[in-house]
Amino acid sequence: MDTTTTASTPPTGRPEDTGDESARAWEELVTSALLGTDRRPPAALAGTAAGSLPGALLDEAALHTVRRRAGLRPGAAVAPPEPAPEDPRGPLPAAAGIRLEQLLAGRASPSPSGRRGAAPDLAELLPQWLALANELGYKAPPAALPALLDAARARTDLRPQALRLAGPRGLWLARLNPEWRFALRGTGAGGNLPSPDDPEGVCSLWDEGLFAERVALLAAVRTRDPAAGLALLASTWSAERAEDRLMFLDSLRTGLSGADEEFLEAALADRSRNVRATAAELLSALPASALAGRMAGRAATCVGLDRTAGSPRIAVEAPHECDAAMERDGLVAVPPAGRGERSWWLGQLVEAAPLSCWPARFGGRGPEEIVALPVADDWRAELHAAWCRAAVRQRDADWSRALLGSPAAPPATGPGTSSLAERGRLLSMLPAEERARWVASFVAAHGLSEAFQLLGVCDVPWAEPLGAAVIDALDIARDAGSYPWSFSGVMGLAERCLAPAAARQLESLTALPDEAEDVSPGAGGYWSEAFQRLVSTLRLRAAMRAELTGEHAAAGTYGA
Repeated sequence: MDTTTTASTPPTGRPEDTGDESARAWEELVTSALLGTDRRPPAALAGTAAGSLPGALLDEAALHTVRRRAGLRPGAAVAPPEPAPEDPRGPLPAAAGIRLEQLLAGRASPSPSGRRGAAPDLAELLPQWLALANELGYKAPPAALPALLDAARARTDLRPQALRLAGPRGLWLARLNPEWRFALRGTGAGGNLPSPDDPEGVCSLWDEGLFAERVALLAAVRTRDPAAGLALLASTWSAERAEDRLMFLDSLRTGLSGADEEFLEAALADRSRNVRATAAELLSALPASALAGRMAGRAATCVGLDRTAGSPRIAVEAPHECDAAMERDGLVAVPPAGRGERSWWLGQLVEAAPLSCWPARFGGRGPEEIVALPVADDWRAELHAAWCRAAVRQRDADWSRALLGSPAAPPATGPGTSSLAERGRLLSMLPAEERARWVASFVAAHGLSEAFQLLGVCDVPWAEPLGAAVIDALDIARDAGSYPWSFSGVMGLAERCLAPAAARQLESLTALPDEAEDVSPGAGGYWSEAFQRLVSTLRLRAAMRAELTGEHAAAGTYGA
């Protein structure tokens, strides 16, 4: 046998065979398979008839594969992982467990045609299901943990609720798969936090834990005991990095009170500008703080009542400089591009001043009367915008109500607002029922096109009369002949936010209407489909709740 033939012959298992020879033989088979046996017949099959070469090559490759696998030496044994921790929470009811599997399987299964059809969107229902399951104190079935972690990896909005349901076993599993390591950071780290009642465990993790663990720990302690959270932060404050101090300081928003003032006042001298700004913002949210008093004094020199005109009006004299004391109290001296310095300084002063200082400044007038006063020299927009920010920062319902004005006012403006986004922030300061009534009146006056941002700040499920106002507005839009996708955002909100009992009211809208000559072609069919999907979604939400709570749904609220 010549040298070439010997080198090309695959291993036979005899002692003289070498690993290099085996590798060369395998590479030759692969090359022949890629190029074709007619162009590159393998030397190992010399003498084989040309017509039989393809089959012979596959047989040789199969034999060679068995030899390679049989000669593989096992690696060192790996220590098994620690057992998964126990989760003391109760298991899901059987029907709810099946529903979770359906929601996880359908979370990323859009219609092949791109058309939504009449079926509910399971991806949009999963957040509500998770929130209710967590509220009721259930744990995820072990078999659902991989899909639950995959869902949390794909959608950051699901992570807090998904990881809470997954619990300690979900975190244990996440350590075994690099794709799930996100669960060990930030919110997910909360599953391994010591109890706030365990001072040794809290101190140990605070001193030695990772940054994300420390953030989660501080938030948990602050929620349970604000004073203990402040003491924990103060114990290492001077040794923390600037970026870490900023994140830790933000946790003081939870349970913020006058007890935090001394610490925050000291933070006004921090080396980091961002830390100083956050400390100033928190202090200005405490109307009785010394910083709020200083801001009130500065703002009073800039804004007051002008009685020299024929009728009372507000006179404004913006600051002429931003001195060192103002900067120490959180004012940013350099305005953004396109903003004048004086108007920039004025807005920051008024925003930080306690709203309680203005009635005395304006002759005992209340918020509504003050907001209604004319403002001289075109300062109205700047002044009212600053009051809007102050009302949200100080969570003042009276000023928010005054700045909102009547819901019948033109959509983009109000007594103190210049945008619907500002109205939405002010609305969030009002009690839930009042908020729903205000938005219902807005929808009745202006329709749905302008209401999307406002609907998003209302509690779920929508209270009456808001739900009825939205349904009536959708009915009007259908009768007007427009296509439903013009209101796709509102329809999506309605699916998630309408009370399930509204399905009864909507059933009459699912029928295919007669199309008039002056309406868009085919619009009636699309509306019918959209209303069918809305009804199906509401019934499914009712069924999901019944499965989790064990309640019996009222007749007609949802189908089988």
